[in-house]
Amino acid sequence: MRKSQFSSLNYVINSTFRKVFDTRSQDVVDICLEIYNCISAEQIGAMRKTKFLKKVNNSSNMLCQTFAAEAAKELATL
Repeated sequence: MRKSQFSSLNYVINSTFRKVFDTRSQDVVDICLEIYNCISAEQIGAMRKTKFLKKVNNSSNMLCQTFAAEAAKELATL
């Protein structure tokens, strides 16, 4: 995903917390995100990408084996 897409998702998360806690303060939202252990869209994307690449790398499927070397390279950069 592009950075702008992650920014849009983070905006939705922040807006939701603003509405739930009836605040306009980003500091309050940041504290709430920390208290409720809500991680950013970028972190979620990185975790899902890592999980996918590990599955591709460890798969016995012929197509996945074709891309296993690329998946391993990508995992090394994360």
